Amino acid sequence: MEIELKLALPPGQVAGFMKRMARRRSVPVQQDLVTRYFDTPDFVLSGQGVALRVRRAGRRWLQTLKTEGERQGGLSRRVEFEMPVRRGAPDWNRFPPEAVAYVSEALRAQLVPVFETRFHRTAWRVAGKRGAQIEVALDVGEVITLSGINAGERRQPLCEIELELKSGQPDALFALALEWAGAFDCLPFDISKAERGVRLAHGEEPAPLKSVPLVLDDGMSVEEGFAAICQACLAQFQANLPGVLASDDIEYVHQARVALRRLRAALRLFRDVCVLPDDLLAGLDALAAALGPARDWDVLCDETLPAIAPRYPDADTWQRGMQALERRRLAVRTAMREGLNQAHPGAWLLAFQRWLLQHGWRSYRGEGTHPSGRTAPEAQRFDQLAPLDAWARRALRTGHRPIVRGARDFSRLAPAQRHALRIAIKRQRYAAEFFQGLFDGRRQARYLAVLRDAQDSLGQANDAHIASGLLVTAQAETGPMGAFALGWLAARQAEMAGGGSARQVRAFLKSKPYW
Repeated sequence: MEIELKLALPPGQVAGFMKRMARRRSVPVQQDLVTRYFDTPDFVLSGQGVALRVRRAGRRWLQTLKTEGERQGGLSRRVEFEMPVRRGAPDWNRFPPEAVAYVSEALRAQLVPVFETRFHRTAWRVAGKRGAQIEVALDVGEVITLSGINAGERRQPLCEIELELKSGQPDALFALALEWAGAFDCLPFDISKAERGVRLAHGEEPAPLKSVPLVLDDGMSVEEGFAAICQACLAQFQANLPGVLASDDIEYVHQARVALRRLRAALRLFRDVCVLPDDLLAGLDALAAALGPARDWDVLCDETLPAIAPRYPDADTWQRGMQALERRRLAVRTAMREGLNQAHPGAWLLAFQRWLLQHGWRSYRGEGTHPSGRTAPEAQRFDQLAPLDAWARRALRTGHRPIVRGARDFSRLAPAQRHALRIAIKRQRYAAEFFQGLFDGRRQARYLAVLRDAQDSLGQANDAHIASGLLVTAQAETGPMGAFALGWLAARQAEMAGGGSARQVRAFLKSKPYW
């Protein structure tokens, strides 16, 4: 069983990391490694979660078969079979029967080299927390395709740190990784070299990641459900973070912000049983604060204003105004990246994952007495171990009630109350999505659809309000274009305040609870 933690290291930090490691009493081993990965031409093997490789280190060849395992926040656990071979191709006679069982004889006959990695490895053996033994490997090189019409042309750089646990507890890996994430801006990285090679061979470009349905079952406890939901939110944020820091695709910022909002909703949903430590909560606040303004400017420039542009009579004046707004957006995006770097998102992700793996909420001790007569800590522990499905039904019921009241009184609600209703709808939507795997049927799908429509309608009103605020700050630079857009948005907000969102919100009254 291989247990390792992988970190993406910015190339500009390699020298600093080498200096840090030179202070340790460990002589590094330097190797130039060439690793050839085998699969069928249509990648059936990798599709089954199996990676097969042959690696050359000097004159020695090693063959390795790895299976798909658990991956969370850079930490992976998977079964690995490794042994020497005499040549640069797999020798199935040397694998034990349990390894051979992963690959059928028919598949073995189709295997060809599909890509390879070439990198320089510097490896150290270090002592970790509580006597753990850890192999630290810095790999710098590239992935290269070997098959297909673009063989040898598709390349992708590698610069990563692997911490492999040789003995001891996995927490020792996090202790080291946290030190380096804070010092060298490392990010936890779940994608293996094999997976990167498969994507490269397929010609897949990195893309923003949306949330995916959770796999929950009614046999889970509340704390197991809480951990799974947090893991999903963190995975979405982690997957989009490199794009936020390096890409101009605004969808990365959107999806990273959605991930943090979903995480906030989960923390609020479980607030009575699983409490986040103050330092992790402060980190979450800092990351959300960095992303928020950039997303607001993206919505203004790419969604709100393009809808208004056709109504403006002078295209040149409009374009000059947009150029002024784009300069502002660029400055905000630069500030966002500076803010993210100051918040050390890699260290925050690792600390959060460490807390989840340690079941850190169990150490929380509340105050006072629970209505059941038990002390608060006893009641909290009882709730953490309760069945998830019954707890989820109660949570959905609780979130449903204020939305019903708001929908009934919608025409009489003040703007602040409508804003609060939008937030309640959003939280209930996230909760329903979190627990989606626990329920079946069309009623659930209809309920979610009504929540989405109501949230989108109220969200448009909120977007118009935020857009107006941004345009006011830039009015001196946008001139008549900005004044026109402000007038259009004022009319839009008046229309929605007069009942423009009423139909979507009141439709909620007809949706029956499915739980």
